[in-house]
Amino acid sequence: MKVQLGPAHELHDGVHGSLLDAPPPGITYVQGPYTLRFRPDRDASKAFSPLHDPAVAEWVRFDDPPADVDVVHSSRLPVQTARPWIVDADCLLMPLQAGRFFTLGAASRGAQLVPGAGAVTRREAAMAARYASGRCARILFRTEFARRAFLDLLTGHGHRPEVIEKLGAKSEVVYPAVPASPAVRRLERTVSVLYMGRTSQDKGAHVAVEVFAALRVHHGTGVRLVFVGSCPDGAAGRLAANGVEMVPILPRPAYLEQLRRADIFLSPTSFESFGMGLLEAAAAGLAIVCPTGPGMEHIRELFVPGDHALLVSNALPPARRVAAYTAALSGLIDNESLRRRLAANNRALTHHGKLSLRQRNERLSAVYTHAAALGVGAADDWDGAAEGDRRITDWAEDVCHWAGQRCTVRIDGRVIVRPDAQPETAAERPRSL
Repeated sequence: MKVQLGPAHELHDGVHGSLLDAPPPGITYVQGPYTLRFRPDRDASKAFSPLHDPAVAEWVRFDDPPADVDVVHSSRLPVQTARPWIVDADCLLMPLQAGRFFTLGAASRGAQLVPGAGAVTRREAAMAARYASGRCARILFRTEFARRAFLDLLTGHGHRPEVIEKLGAKSEVVYPAVPASPAVRRLERTVSVLYMGRTSQDKGAHVAVEVFAALRVHHGTGVRLVFVGSCPDGAAGRLAANGVEMVPILPRPAYLEQLRRADIFLSPTSFESFGMGLLEAAAAGLAIVCPTGPGMEHIRELFVPGDHALLVSNALPPARRVAAYTAALSGLIDNESLRRRLAANNRALTHHGKLSLRQRNERLSAVYTHAAALGVGAADDWDGAAEGDRRITDWAEDVCHWAGQRCTVRIDGRVIVRPDAQPETAAERPRSL
């Protein structure tokens, strides 16, 4: 079966990278150029820019897809196509309420620009109708927490029950997976703790710096500390003084080799929609210390506390949170039996458990088979939908990439959308649905 995967600017390096690197048996993924289409909100009274103005709807149209494509697999966005399509998302809140580019544009300018209540209501209705389209065979979420939050939000906002029923019927959870790393017999006696964060603001880098300093005091040279990623301003000297190995962001093979050499993975992140870094650490057979509570409400769905990970609440004040992480890590460093048990359980979870490639492939293959059975039909006429009198604005693929990279560099972090559609950078308020 041939599946078209895109749009490229929405693909997640870890989730979709794993699909491309290790596709389900019998599945071939293809990619191609596309156009992102925006319908400006009806209240707009000036020239429209997706980075500055709310759109009542947006969707993707693939340019000249191969004739032998059976199914289109879209990340986040509805697809205008005659072929059956599915959509996957960590959380559909951003495309449902505001859109990635409007949110990125506001955050990169440091603006508190929020769509009005009427604009949010109109967009939610228009986007929900697109996801409810008969051409959309399935909506895949990465956690049950995200699936439930999507449906609860629509219900709470009073959207049409028949639309919510359609969306609920076609929604399901497919956990991401990565190939499990082969077990490595390590000769070093020193316990190794690894932190990784691509962006320092939202990945808890400041917490990791404090925890590593405390671990060095408690354990001296009996522990190896590795800090991978973006270092907070002014923290490099302190890390170096504490004998921490500082490693820049690495190509994936080199990073996986760093994981294979570690025993414990530290992730004091403010929030994760899923947590591919946690999954990669589990697949490498590491014990894990990570957050629970605000911003990480889904974590117990993935890991059993005490069996796969030791959890620290994000609701704790900063000093107590640092102390709790330090205590959890110290316990693992001192207790080889506990450390090995968590590592073995994580390896089992990702080798043949619910976070394994086998289970992902089984569920995803069934989804594709169901979708392909719908066959080719008439594409939805969203171009002529009566959602306002503003003309549709088109962005080519290269414009989408350029705009996304430009804004992301400016904010040095991720952007989330709260249920009331307030765009925020992770540094401003680390909460996530």
